[in-house]
Amino acid sequence: MENDRWLYALALSAVASSVSGLLVPLYLVQIGGGTAQLGVNAALSSLVGAPAAVFAGRYADRTGNRRGVVLTALVAAALALVALPFLKTIAAVIVVNAVLAFSLAAIGPVVTMLVVGDSPEAEWNTRIARLNKLQGYGSTAGLVLGTVWTVGVGAVLATGVTQETLFVLAAVFGVAAAAVAFRSLPRHADLTVGPRRASRIATLLSRTSRNVRDDTFSFGTTRVFWGVRSLSRRRLGGLRSQLPAALWVYFAAAFLFFTGFAVFWAPLPVYLTDRAAFGSGAVFALYLVNNVASTVLYDGAGVLATRHDIRLVQTGALGARAAAFVAVGVLGVLGVGFLSTGGLGPLLAVAALLTVVGATWAFIAVTGTGIVSRLTPKETRGGVLGLYAALSAVAGALGGLLGGWIASRAFDLAFGVAAVLVVAGGLVVLLARHLAPDAKPTASADAAPASD
Repeated sequence: MENDRWLYALALSAVASSVSGLLVPLYLVQIGGGTAQLGVNAALSSLVGAPAAVFAGRYADRTGNRRGVVLTALVAAALALVALPFLKTIAAVIVVNAVLAFSLAAIGPVVTMLVVGDSPEAEWNTRIARLNKLQGYGSTAGLVLGTVWTVGVGAVLATGVTQETLFVLAAVFGVAAAAVAFRSLPRHADLTVGPRRASRIATLLSRTSRNVRDDTFSFGTTRVFWGVRSLSRRRLGGLRSQLPAALWVYFAAAFLFFTGFAVFWAPLPVYLTDRAAFGSGAVFALYLVNNVASTVLYDGAGVLATRHDIRLVQTGALGARAAAFVAVGVLGVLGVGFLSTGGLGPLLAVAALLTVVGATWAFIAVTGTGIVSRLTPKETRGGVLGLYAALSAVAGALGGLLGGWIASRAFDLAFGVAAVLVVAGGLVVLLARHLAPDAKPTASADAAPASD
C-alpha cells in the first residue's frame, strides 16, 4: 500500500491499551477491589479475546467490510476508555474492561488482512513486522506515559484523581486512534485467504509478535484467529493423529507454565500497592522495566536458541523465572518492614526481580515458537501455532482466577504456586528429550528472534 498512515492509528491505540492494561487493575484496587477481583478481571479479559478475534475476523472475511470492523472496534474501545473513570463499582469496571478487551482483540486479525491485503506474499513478513514494531513502540510509550503521569500529576493530586485523569488521557489516545483510522484506513484490501495463506500469516505472526503484553496483560488472540482460519475441517479432524506425541507433551508443559505466569501476574498490582506500599507511578515504572528487559533481549534469545539445545534454553529460562517469582514472595515475607517503606531500596529490589522476569520471557517466547514449529508439519504449522496461542489464553484465564483466589489468602503462597507450576512445566520440557533431538540445532526461520 502506498499510504500506510493508518498504521499510526494502531500505534495510538496501543498507547491507550497499554495504559489501561495496568491502570484498570490499579483502579480496581483504589475503589476497593482485592486479589480475587483482579483475578476475575484478568481471567475475563483473557477469555473474551479469542472469541472476539475469531468472530470479527470471520465477519470481515464474509462481508469484506474490513474497514468497518476496525472502525467499529476502535470506537467501542474509545467509548470504554471514556466510561471507565466514571465507574465506581468493581463489577462495572470489570465488565467495561471486558468490553475494551473484546474490542481490542477484534481489531487484530482484521488489521492483519489490511496489512497484507494488496501486497505480494514475499513482502508479508516485512509488513507484519512493521505493524508489530509500531504497536510495540506504542505499548512501551503507554507505560512511559503512565509512569510520568502518575509520578508528576500524582505529586499534586490524590491517587484516585490521578488515575481518573490518566484514564481521560488514555481515552484521548483512543479517540485519536479512531479519528486517524477514519481518515486513513483503506476502503479496499484485496486478499483471498485460503488455508495455505492463513497458515503462512499465522506463522509470520508467531515470529514477529512476541510482545511482552502477551505475558503480562493478554494473549495472542490475532494468532488464534489465523491459526483456526488455516485449518480446514479435514485438517482439524486429523490433527490428533498427524501431530507427534512430543508436541502434545509440550502443550501439556506449556499449559502448566502459562498458568503459572498468570498466577503470578494477576495479584501483583495489589501486592505492589498494598504489601510494598508503592504508588501508581512506581508500579508503572516496574512494568516498564519488565517490558524493556524483554524487548532488548529478543534478538539475543533468537541467536541463543539457534546455537544451543532449544530444550535447555527454555528450561533454563523457566527455572530463572520461577526463582524470581519465589524471590518476590520471599521479599514480602522476610522483608515486610523493608518493603512497606515504599522507598528507593525496595523499588530497586523489586525492579531487579522483574527485570529477570521480563528477560526470561524473551527466551521463553522465542523457544516456545521454535519448539512448536519444529514439531509441526509445514502444512499445518500456522494452525498449530494458533492452537498454541489459544492454549495460552485458556491457561491465562485459569491462572488469573487461581492466582487471585490464592493471593486472597497469602501472596507468598500464590507466588510459590506460580513457581511450582513453572518448574513443573520446565521439568516436562526437560524430560521430553525428543523435543530437541540435537544439542546444537541448526538455525530455523521459525525460531528467529522477534523484530519488536
